[in-house]
Amino acid sequence: MNSYLRCALRASRLSWVPRIQVLVDRNEPRRAPQWCAARSWHWHVQESSSALTWVVTPIGQKNLRCYSAAPSSGVERPLEDEDAMDKKIRQLKKRQVFHTAQQVFLEYLQVTRGLGFVDAEHISKHSPIFVSKLLDMVKGAMKEPVEGGEEKVYTSKLKRREMMDQRVSKALVRLFRYHPINEFEPFLESIGLKPNEYDYFMPRDLLFLADDAKLLTSYHALCNYGVDRTMIGKIYREAAEVCSFGENELASKLRALEDLGFSKTSVIKLLVSTPVILTRDPNSEFKILQWLDDIGIQRDWIGQFLSASKSYNWRKMVKVPHFFSELGFNKEDIGKVIRKNPDFLLDGSGRALFTVVTAMLKAGSGKKDLFNLFLDFPDVSAMNFTRNLRRGILLLAEIGVSEEDIKNFVAAHASLLGSAPVKKANSILTNLSVGKARLCKIIMNEPRQLMQYTVGSKLSRLECNRDETSLKEKVKFLKSIGFVEGSVDMEKAFKVFRGKGDELQDRYDFLVKTGLDPKDVVHMIKVAPHVLNQKINVLESKISFLVNETGYPLSALVGFPSYLSFTVDRTRVRFLMYDWLRERGLAAPNLSLSTLLACSEKNFVKYLVEKHDRGPEVWEKFKREVTTRNMPCT
Repeated sequence: MNSYLRCALRASRLSWVPRIQVLVDRNEPRRAPQWCAARSWHWHVQESSSALTWVVTPIGQKNLRCYSAAPSSGVERPLEDEDAMDKKIRQLKKRQVFHTAQQVFLEYLQVTRGLGFVDAEHISKHSPIFVSKLLDMVKGAMKEPVEGGEEKVYTSKLKRREMMDQRVSKALVRLFRYHPINEFEPFLESIGLKPNEYDYFMPRDLLFLADDAKLLTSYHALCNYGVDRTMIGKIYREAAEVCSFGENELASKLRALEDLGFSKTSVIKLLVSTPVILTRDPNSEFKILQWLDDIGIQRDWIGQFLSASKSYNWRKMVKVPHFFSELGFNKEDIGKVIRKNPDFLLDGSGRALFTVVTAMLKAGSGKKDLFNLFLDFPDVSAMNFTRNLRRGILLLAEIGVSEEDIKNFVAAHASLLGSAPVKKANSILTNLSVGKARLCKIIMNEPRQLMQYTVGSKLSRLECNRDETSLKEKVKFLKSIGFVEGSVDMEKAFKVFRGKGDELQDRYDFLVKTGLDPKDVVHMIKVAPHVLNQKINVLESKISFLVNETGYPLSALVGFPSYLSFTVDRTRVRFLMYDWLRERGLAAPNLSLSTLLACSEKNFVKYLVEKHDRGPEVWEKFKREVTTRNMPCT
């Protein structure tokens, strides 16, 4: 008796309700629709001498021929957002009715469908999405009874909850009795597959797990071997044919892996991380094992470092020892390196190692430098080493180290650079309160000082190392513009100034030449001495923007000299927003520079941007426009 006829006879015995007619002629190819296995259906069977008529209708959809590959002409209900579904499941799990539904589902699978208790319990407890769908189908039973109805209304919260559990239990029993479910959906969810994954694996002509004997046999064989039930889904997703092996065939393949020298624990890790190994010849797949034998490493040693959450390409791993051999390592040294850094083999199946090599080659290192690096490789993963190395090189470049000196530094201290992530240059300069030249000198003279500048470390201001000549030049400059030697203002300026005395003088002269009164410039320096730390071209671009694009007078700088500390991009986007609001009468004209620039972005948005309903949208638009302009001067 074919599977179609079996389904039809079951349907007639259970008196399923008719919904839509779908005709299947005996001569037509027996092809089930893709959507028929993803839901629980209502069937109606009619027999005649010439044809067998099935009636199947998903609610809200138009008639479809089950053998058609064309999409539905009806409007399908969009799938719920995954985050929203997760939130809904978390909320449901906190309710007693959810656990009641799980218990009823467990009894259905065990008593009605004849599954073993362990299988039924696992499926019911590890398919929350399916259980939530069941509760949606009986949500009427979850409603509180109304006064004057058939059911008595209780005031006790505990009693109301108890009565709701009873109503839901009865509704689910009735649902299972007249509308049998597609058991593959909760089963596939319980082994770790998500709804968008298991729809592809749903059998097209089966409803009950018992009808797929090979699947259950393979499932039980894997469970009995020690594979976590929730991890079998990964095996099913990446190598579905594994679950169609017979018990003897699967056992022989698992035994073949053990015969290669792997323990049972390692075989389980291998199976979950790389399921395809069961579909390939293990001898050709694990050529790396011969290398491990040659370099004195036991085959099962590598199993302790395998992760079920990763996937491995065992064929590519052979390139790793081959690379070390070409680099000049003997077998004993290769064994030492791999024992110390097993992720050279396992992280990306060797890809992480070659990422390190590529980074070193780009930095100008040669074969000898690579040899020395791997002999003294730091205790970090290969990927982290590469990230740390790039951060270190970027730091050296930003503080003014020449390209040639960077290459020499990397060749001599690669292990040090890659051992930990260093802070960004601006952060180090600010916290130490030093200039780039001094920081460069510190690092080049004492490379290990870099370890004091790693992410998470606390930096303290360095003592001022004032060069006698530079100090005299700064004192001479400050006295020439009216500062009193030894005064608080002069000490404040000394702590902030970066640069030589003649550079400060040139920047001061530039500000005066723009049209500012010398007394006003002195006042600005006393209030915000850091304005003289910027190069003349930067000062020029900021003043030009203020006068020519914002319409504010040059004298506005006197009241708020810190304007010169903000980037042109920050200033531009805030003025674009301010002008937009002013055109709509939502902002007062001629607001001070400090009001527009000194506040944080959060406060600017709160007190100005949100004055208009479209304000936040326009604000984000202006920010994107300014970013894309990529202004060269900041």
